[in-house]
Amino acid sequence: MPIQSSSTLRRQSGVILVTSLVFLIAITLLTIASMRSSNIGLHMAQNEESRTIATQGAQALADAIVSDPNTTPVIGEPGYTICTSTENNCDRYDLTMTNPIMAQYTNSGVISARVERMFPALRPAPRGVESSIDKFVGASFQVTSTYDRVNEGLGRQTIVEGILVLVPAQ
Repeated sequence: MPIQSSSTLRRQSGVILVTSLVFLIAITLLTIASMRSSNIGLHMAQNEESRTIATQGAQALADAIVSDPNTTPVIGEPGYTICTSTENNCDRYDLTMTNPIMAQYTNSGVISARVERMFPALRPAPRGVESSIDKFVGASFQVTSTYDRVNEGLGRQTIVEGILVLVPAQ
């Protein structure tokens, strides 16, 4: 068995240490990059979830307004606006929700809505309506619903829909 001299041992003793340190640094950098990438992906997923929830909230409010005939009374001239209590520059502030959950969100300011009469004041009913077309006229409305939880980091969305309410012709 050959015996190594002490000078050979001294020259080689630091090479393994330097090599292992280089590998550890490379693995650490790859791990940090991977963690950053997964954090960015997590934030993107959270933002998409917030956007989806906001869109669904605003759409649910618009659907609730459209489904309730009391929210679109054919009164006032075109431009007449009925709003929830949190909106500004409206003619009336008594747009109420019959759904208790919607009412709770409206009272807390999370959702708000405005229903505005549009021009012309009354127009002939569209031909696709399956009724006596000469017996009805249509009143146009624009429904704007807003879901806003930006202060909580959960998004904001506004949806605008047009609806036509049939009114017996006079």
